Amino acid sequence: MRRLADEYPGTAKDLCELDFDTPFQLLVATILSAQSTDKMVNSVTPVVFARWPTPEALAGADIAELEEVIHSTGFFRSKAKSLVGMARALVERFDGEVPGPIEDLVTLPGVGRKTANVVRSVAMGLPGLPVDTHVARLSRRLGFTTETDPERIERELNGFVPAAERGPLSLRLILHGRRVCFARRPVCEQCVLTDFCPSSTVPVGRRRLRKGERIG
Repeated sequence: MRRLADEYPGTAKDLCELDFDTPFQLLVATILSAQSTDKMVNSVTPVVFARWPTPEALAGADIAELEEVIHSTGFFRSKAKSLVGMARALVERFDGEVPGPIEDLVTLPGVGRKTANVVRSVAMGLPGLPVDTHVARLSRRLGFTTETDPERIERELNGFVPAAERGPLSLRLILHGRRVCFARRPVCEQCVLTDFCPSSTVPVGRRRLRKGERIG
């Protein structure tokens, strides 16, 4: 955690690559991010937020118009349905506010545990450890878990990660997975964790320790 914090400094909001100002905006952006890139989502959300700035506005959106606006993010029909359903649920059941408890968040259309944890940890400052493909891959490579199910990985990591660090750690693992620990060919020679990573391709004798640290 300390090494990744040195490598990727900042708060959870600083580390998140989705653009947003409110929990509602982040919820919309995270739903749109499924099977898409943050860059693509960020190119679309300014139009979405301007056209439908509140849950009340989005709840009454014309589906065809919304589909056209978000088309480039992929799976636009199902995403449009989820966005309108999510907004209607916020208006009807939560007075137009994004709820904090994960038990409430996951009842919203289009919202699973990963999305709920993103909103909690990044926009609300609450404990939450989103497990996406990067977090799952790096957690197994680093020997934190042998699980493959995201919810089981989340529970296992939560057992030894302080609550306040769960969101930032997840985001740092995501950034590390995008920039260094690639799925097919991880660049172990450039990794700040290589001296203790059990999956490192760098021979033990060649691994460089950080100043003041040792293996074991």
